[in-house]
Amino acid sequence: MGGLHLDLQVLLVQVVISLSAPVLAAVVPILRGVRVTVREAISEHGLGKGHFGHSLVDRVIVALRHVIPIGRPLQISLRNTFRRKARLLLTLITLSLASTIFISIFSIRASLQQTLDDALTYFDYDVQVIFDRSYRTARIQGQVMGLPGVEEVETWGFGTARRVRPDGTESDNIIVYAPRPDSTMLNPILVSGRWLQPGDANAVVINTDVLGTEEDIQVGDTITLKVDGKERTWVVVGIVRGVLTGANAFVNFDYFGQVTNAIDRAQVSLVRLDDRSPENQKVMGERIENLYRRSGFRVQQMQTIGQLRATISTVFDVIILFLLAMAVLLGVVGGLGLMGTMSINVLERTREIGVMRAIGASNNAILRIVLTEGVIIGLISWMVGGLLALPASRILTMTVGMALLRAAPTYIFSTGGAILWLVIVLLLAGVASFLPARRASQLTVREVLSYE
Repeated sequence: MGGLHLDLQVLLVQVVISLSAPVLAAVVPILRGVRVTVREAISEHGLGKGHFGHSLVDRVIVALRHVIPIGRPLQISLRNTFRRKARLLLTLITLSLASTIFISIFSIRASLQQTLDDALTYFDYDVQVIFDRSYRTARIQGQVMGLPGVEEVETWGFGTARRVRPDGTESDNIIVYAPRPDSTMLNPILVSGRWLQPGDANAVVINTDVLGTEEDIQVGDTITLKVDGKERTWVVVGIVRGVLTGANAFVNFDYFGQVTNAIDRAQVSLVRLDDRSPENQKVMGERIENLYRRSGFRVQQMQTIGQLRATISTVFDVIILFLLAMAVLLGVVGGLGLMGTMSINVLERTREIGVMRAIGASNNAILRIVLTEGVIIGLISWMVGGLLALPASRILTMTVGMALLRAAPTYIFSTGGAILWLVIVLLLAGVASFLPARRASQLTVREVLSYE
């Protein structure tokens, strides 16, 4: 909203990275290349320096053909995949990181959505109407209780408060709800402490959003709240999990009426419907709002749980889309890296491909060998990324949840995200390997014999 602004510091960091990253990436290959002696260069045995089959990984690959019936093309693809292990490792790092982040992001999304569902269950109503001032509870309930489709109506006290800190400063506004302790429209998710009980006087339960600015508050503390311009002390008996609804405090209905001089009067009407679908919530919400207005009530706001869920989901989706864009960029970089790796592999095996062509290998056989090699790399990166995503997704979910909700979210590992990335990475590997594979399949014996 403030307009486009170019951050010179960020630009400087990008310039430094873009100039230093290629140099740093080239240091090891350059040092390794200049250290090759003339004798080693003359006695070069080809790919792997003639040592394939000596390492544990190589022996496992060779032994697979005795355990699983593997055709000759697949054997060649497996062997070629692990010939250049250092190059394979570099390619796998990027693709595996993309796999880890992609799966973790879907796990974060699933966890946040489940956390949202869990958190909104403690608001177990469908329509909330807030008035400009308090009215008699019997009058509020009587207006809509007989309306077709209405199952139950509750009335709560409502107001705003500010915490007066020990140093005399005041906090931002805290929305105060005053339900009855036996309310059926609340299923609070307690982080610590307890919920309100009948007979509670100056007991208060806060949500975790309050802790965003008032981090020093703990269960058992006595705090000062300024309500209607009057300061009163309250005892924090519990903390419930918030879900981006702002700083909320819950107090006993009867005691709040004494504090605000509004005995048996309420400012919030909560309605539970027979049909609890978002579409019906919207229709009935507008009908209830109009009914109150026609009856002389000064309505400040009407909101349905469906609208609240959509609003909070939008906030979550912005974060998820941003993280998903990072995963897509990593996937693209990984795909380009895989394409470069496959191109170099084909170039290094030009004579080998020529020998296979000379003894009768068809174009399709060569094409399948190279494509299978790329798909194997993609499959390995998915397996490695999936294993890394198990702890990474939990850590990232906890980090995002604590930043947004000030409480530990409900964690869910996204199996669907892992399956979706498997499909994507296999397609990505196939596309990245196609051009090198097509080039390899079109090599003629004459081209190979003249290759230097």
